Amino acid sequence: MMRVGLIAALKTDREGSLRASLPLAGRSVLAWQGALLQSLGVERVVCLTATHSAEILALQHSIESGGAAFHALAGFAALPALVRAEDDLFIIADGLVPDAEIVRGMFTSESALHRMVAAFPADHPLAAAFPEDFERIDASRNWAGVLAMRGAPVQQLADFPADADAVSLLLRLALQSGTPLRDLAAHEPLDERWILADDGDRVAAAGEALIASAAGPRDWRAPMEMLAGLLARALVQRGQGQGGLVAGGIGLALLMTGVMTAAFGPPAAGLLLAGLGTLGLRVAQAHATLARRLQDTVKPSTATGAAVLGAVSDLLTALLLWFALVPWPSWQPLAVLGPVTVGLAVLAAPSEGEALARPAADRASWLLVLALASAFDLLPEALACLALGLLTALLLRGRKT
Repeated sequence: MMRVGLIAALKTDREGSLRASLPLAGRSVLAWQGALLQSLGVERVVCLTATHSAEILALQHSIESGGAAFHALAGFAALPALVRAEDDLFIIADGLVPDAEIVRGMFTSESALHRMVAAFPADHPLAAAFPEDFERIDASRNWAGVLAMRGAPVQQLADFPADADAVSLLLRLALQSGTPLRDLAAHEPLDERWILADDGDRVAAAGEALIASAAGPRDWRAPMEMLAGLLARALVQRGQGQGGLVAGGIGLALLMTGVMTAAFGPPAAGLLLAGLGTLGLRVAQAHATLARRLQDTVKPSTATGAAVLGAVSDLLTALLLWFALVPWPSWQPLAVLGPVTVGLAVLAAPSEGEALARPAADRASWLLVLALASAFDLLPEALACLALGLLTALLLRGRKT
């Protein structure tokens, strides 16, 4: 038995653009549908399309790189040969991006895929606004745009004309074969969670809402962290998938240059370069986190890479402050103050919700402040104040616990 996913890229929006190709939060609607199918364990993806667009090719690459098979069909005549009677067929309506969490909660449990037709009340706003997409299935309910059915009824498609709507036919065949209905009313699939790509402006607004929700609230206590988040959001919104890697590479180069500059040149310049480099690294980390939340995937390699990047950043920052206090090859006990301050910041940062947690994690901000202090020959004093502040916060936290 195989799990087969069926999607379509045939319908256009109000302006004549292909629904499936519209960008939503940096990815095409097709890419969102493909990611949902992959999360459901689909082993074969079939896409009904009249043209092989760039979005179709990108989807094919994504599906095949994940280990599944991909087929782009100009019509449904070949579909019965790709879906066997014992297979499970999961269908997503053309141009629909449903909430992945709701879909997985309804259709999957452990390793099983539950066969059902998702529905919502006939007076639901989506059913009223788009009756051709969310078809009426009985006196009180409309189709919600997703279903899972047995593969056997697919063989009956050979009895219908080639210009018929394959998805609509399969919906009717699923109902006729006794596939149970499951009401979505309890899940309240609002427009923000059940997105139909009927209009480019509406899809763009929905994408901005998705990004804002995944990014979380802004925190003025960490200004450079907030700026990094805004830059990461802009990269995701524009579909710059490699933007985080570029920002991280530039940031790491600037941070290493800052270390060398502090060791052999003006400490203020080294701190300035390091502050900008740390900002670049934070953009890379924020971009990776935001993309992971939007795509609803957890990649251990990505999490490990972020942890390693953070550790390298802390190590280079400690070395930078050492050289900023005592340039190479001189040696003074005062140089230890730099690594000690970084260590205190590492201990203070993970505690979410405390007043000093966010500022302590905002290395870029306090490196730039330290650069200004170094320009006025006040770096040791500024570092001492920062270390005392971090130590005080840690002692107060210990008393609370």
